[in-house]
Amino acid sequence: MPPHHPKIANLIKTILLSFAIMAAVEWFKYGTKINYEWFHCWPVKQQVGGPDSSVFKLWARGGPSCDKRGEYKTILKRISRDYEPNDEHLSFCIIENKNVPPVHYPIQDDKGAPGYWAYVGYDRDNDKIREVCGEHTIYNF
Repeated sequence: MPPHHPKIANLIKTILLSFAIMAAVEWFKYGTKINYEWFHCWPVKQQVGGPDSSVFKLWARGGPSCDKRGEYKTILKRISRDYEPNDEHLSFCIIENKNVPPVHYPIQDDKGAPGYWAYVGYDRDNDKIREVCGEHTIYNF
């Protein structure tokens, strides 16, 4: 047997092991995508102020890992992705529901009240933002 055969065998074993690891990672990613709500929060939007209004109420829902921290991060991510402050200035407020504990894992279909919600809109609807935010701090982009 020539001396290079063990090297080829090791190369083939390494390649097969690499493929097996990649397959396991892809299977895990597929499984978490199918059960996304179990691992993450997803945003919910509701338009406020009529069909021409840019104002939306945002909150987040999710499974066991969607606590108040996850809700807050999801809301901020949606605000920064859905609105373009270079086109028009943006105003928003984030309101905490103090009746919801920081770690609330609503597993059942009735998720209960959200831990945070936000009102967000472009400055052309600034009056509506001020109305719905009330005494809460309004932030601007």
